[in-house]
Amino acid sequence: MISKSVEEYLKNIYILERTAKVIRVTDIASKMNCTKASVNKSLKILKEEKLVSYEPYRRN
Repeated sequence: MISKSVEEYLKNIYILERTAKVIRVTDIASKMNCTKASVNKSLKILKEEKLVSYEPYRRN
């Protein structure tokens, strides 16, 4: 069973995905009215659970 928080992240990612090919951490944070750090932490957990495909931004 997934937590309410995880469910909210997945729901908002789904909504954003319908309008954008690439979803940025900033997009999720803005939609959910939370910090980018909180989104990064949650995405890491969701990735470990194999619920999302997530690649952190890396500068070249």
